[in-house]
Amino acid sequence: MPRKLEFVFKGNSFHAAIHKVDRTKLYGSVDVETLDAEGRKCGLATLAGDGKTLIPYGGTAFGYVNDEGSWVDRGDLVAVDLEGNELPEVESSFSKPTELSWRVSIEEFLDHSIRLCYALESEEFDPAFRKEIEDGGIFRVAFSYRGGVDPDTAFVLKGADDTIWLLVGEENEFQFIGLEQAGSGTSEAEEAEAESGSDFDFEMM
Repeated sequence: MPRKLEFVFKGNSFHAAIHKVDRTKLYGSVDVETLDAEGRKCGLATLAGDGKTLIPYGGTAFGYVNDEGSWVDRGDLVAVDLEGNELPEVESSFSKPTELSWRVSIEEFLDHSIRLCYALESEEFDPAFRKEIEDGGIFRVAFSYRGGVDPDTAFVLKGADDTIWLLVGEENEFQFIGLEQAGSGTSEAEEAEAESGSDFDFEMM
């Protein structure tokens, strides 16, 4: 059963189930099996650093140790910033209501690369919210599936097929290059030399 998020728009709350949409659901998937010369299915293994020991799939794992080399449980780890200050944790988005109050422009939305797509399904969308989003409204929210210290940026908007989406993305960090600034980093003399050296007559061979 899909999980549900609670949204709040102008004081009115409603719930919506989220359905993850990925390439597998859109286009299907293909599994490739590797067989040996006798037709037996091959399994994945890792070659150890000694060059002769084979470690079967599942035989390796990551672990955490402190400065003394003692094992540290993952639950005992604390996230800190560059100055060593402990970062505050946020709850999972499924454990608290999500406010739909930060409306953004299409330009701000397009400044992000989307990496996760969730279709929202509900029979109780707030009428005022539906009107706002049908008029082209895009809302920015913080989204965290399991909770943690670094919530994702997500957008709620309506698609061309009337599907309402929750799109999780990251802001692009492109730097603008001036119109008179060369983007390649090569000088005009280097470009001229490259062009003159490219004149090659194949009839000479």
